[in-house]
Amino acid sequence: MGGFREGLKIGFNGMKKISLLMLTCFLCGCSLLGTEESRPLYTLKSKGLEASSIVIVPLSIAVPVSEASLNTARIAITPSPYQRDYLADGEWPDRLPKVLQEVFLEAFSQRWGATYVNRVGAGLSTHFVFQSEILDFSVYHLDQGNPEVRLKVIFKLMDFKHRRVLAAQTFTKTAPISQPTMKEIVASFNTGLHCLLKEAIGWMEETLLKESALNSGDNELGRESR
Repeated sequence: MGGFREGLKIGFNGMKKISLLMLTCFLCGCSLLGTEESRPLYTLKSKGLEASSIVIVPLSIAVPVSEASLNTARIAITPSPYQRDYLADGEWPDRLPKVLQEVFLEAFSQRWGATYVNRVGAGLSTHFVFQSEILDFSVYHLDQGNPEVRLKVIFKLMDFKHRRVLAAQTFTKTAPISQPTMKEIVASFNTGLHCLLKEAIGWMEETLLKESALNSGDNELGRESR
């Protein structure tokens, strides 16, 4: 009986020590399971765009939608048509759709002026809404001799006032990767995105000018570009 009580006492003491260890780790912010090592952050930026006065009505930029494998901060690789993986040596500073929304805001503000460009949900009145869907934004052939990045995005311009779609268009871009390093991979993403945005902006301005001509009696869309 004494041995049983002694064993019970040792068991309780061991439990106390484990509980104290767990409490200490919790208070000190440590983890018994360990933490994942943080990755370097890389970002996407809009390169300089020539200013224009074609758009002179409020335009709101929505957060792009995407499939789950792209709705992440991880930088995607597509090793095969039915496979998606991620780079281990870096990531975006936020989920890719949020990062691209910031790039769109920056690019459109450079082109048309920050007065007329805002994000959806900012609480400001708007006339048009710019929506997008990311179909591809990943690295291809990384372990081969011809690595590249591929971008594929659907852009949609909505007339918010009249609740109708003005136009929709899919844009694709491919940019080669000079060296399989994080710096060069991210540089290729930025190059491809800049080219894609230049085409998309031209398409948007053409769409808005057509809409302006159709509604010349109530025209507040724009003037000739500078």
